[in-house]
Order: sequence, then C-alpha cells, then structure tokens
Amino acid sequence: MYPQYPNQPVIACQPGANPAFYQPSFLPPSTYPSYTIYMNGPPLGEEQPPLPKDYLVESLLVTIFCCLMSGLVAVMYSYETRAALTRGDIREAEKTSQKARLLVMFSLMFGIFVFVGWIIYEVIVLCA
Repeated sequence: MYPQYPNQPVIACQPGANPAFYQPSFLPPSTYPSYTIYMNGPPLGEEQPPLPKDYLVESLLVTIFCCLMSGLVAVMYSYETRAALTRGDIREAEKTSQKARLLVMFSLMFGIFVFVGWIIYEVIVLCA
C-alpha cells in the first residue's frame, strides 16, 4: 500500500499501449534498407564449408609412441581446436588445427628418425 498524504491528488497510471508512440512517424520508412542476419549458418542454398579437423587421436598416438614433448603440445593445440569449434570460432579453429597437424607430422617424423637411427646403431654394433 502506498502512503497517502493529505491534500494530494491520487495519480493512477494504467498499463497499456500509448497510442502516441505507435504513430507511423516512429516506424522506419519503406525505403529503409533491410538486412538479413544469419545466426546459425550460411544462407539457404549455400553449402557450409567443412569444419577443421582437431587431430586429437593422432596427437595422443604420437605422444605415446613417438615424441613426448611435441606430442603434448600437439594435444594442447588439438584441444584448443575443439574448444574453438565449440564456441563457433572457425577462424581460430583453422589456425590451431594447422598447428596441431604440423606438430603431429613433426612428432611422427622425429619418432621415425629416432627409430631408424636406433636400428642402424644396433646393426652396426652387432656386426662389429
């Protein structure tokens, strides 16, 4: 209950539409440019480009079997790719996907190099 003061008129405000606000002068003109906003994808009829790969499985495999250090960094970039895809940042996902791919390839080549070098070393030691 509102306090009532003597000799003061009661003002009642009724909720409802104010007809002065909805006058045509407040509406945009018919020549106003219209824009289409696409919230969840490309326009109709256009195909969405493929999402970048996150290379998480490959990163884990090269971490276990080839090179621990660069493999762990590749896992980190793979996770960043997945997080960027989750929040819808395709450009960042593409960047981190390329970095993850590069580190997976580096780890794989390093692992193969070390394995072949070890085989050559063993062959030389056994033949000598």
